[in-house]
Amino acid sequence: MPMSRIRYTLNEAVGDPREWSFTWAILDDVTWSSACGFCGQTEQRLTYEVVRAERVLWICQRCVGRYPVSGTLDGQVLDSRAVRAHIHGLTARQKQRTCHDAIRKVQAGLSDVSLSEVAVYFDRNLQLSPQRAAVLFSAMARMGEPIDARIFEVQTRSIAHQDEFGSLDEAARMAVWPALSPQQQRRLASRGYAPAGARRNARIWERRGPQVNIAGACMPALSDPASLIPETE
Repeated sequence: MPMSRIRYTLNEAVGDPREWSFTWAILDDVTWSSACGFCGQTEQRLTYEVVRAERVLWICQRCVGRYPVSGTLDGQVLDSRAVRAHIHGLTARQKQRTCHDAIRKVQAGLSDVSLSEVAVYFDRNLQLSPQRAAVLFSAMARMGEPIDARIFEVQTRSIAHQDEFGSLDEAARMAVWPALSPQQQRRLASRGYAPAGARRNARIWERRGPQVNIAGACMPALSDPASLIPETE
């Protein structure tokens, strides 16, 4: 039985989204514990500040793509396409800055030459290879940093990177696994590289069936918005 999609409901107190405007401020929550002021969905990484008169809300990426919130830049009102293009650029830069700062924080807290290699690799590629992700995530765990590994993009598109992931020991593969998208996990699992712990969790999920939490009432016939940030593969 296919898993049902979560439907998102606009909070009635929000009113007309067109009455709200972006301030262009972005909150990048490395613990993925923020909530959206429009739809109420929790466990958000990125939220965007919007204002209406004296009221301020922070909204998720899905609502940015779904609702026609306005935006002004250099005194000019932008159309919806320009608003989303500007948000896209701000988002990409914010994500890179957040990851860069997280690596430097861990690097400053631990004397480990391998972390310098991780920092150089990220600065050059804006992503992590599986091996470097394993090094960084292990260091984050040793420091007890409340940084969700999903803020980082891990390279698995090439056969070389897939084999690099497969060459990691069980503990390292399990550390990197949560940072991968479902598509990446399926690709690696098809090659026999899924860690044993992940395979056990998948079997439990299959026996129980999908568990879907739906917040509030459902809106009929909602289409999915275009993603602001392309999915990592």
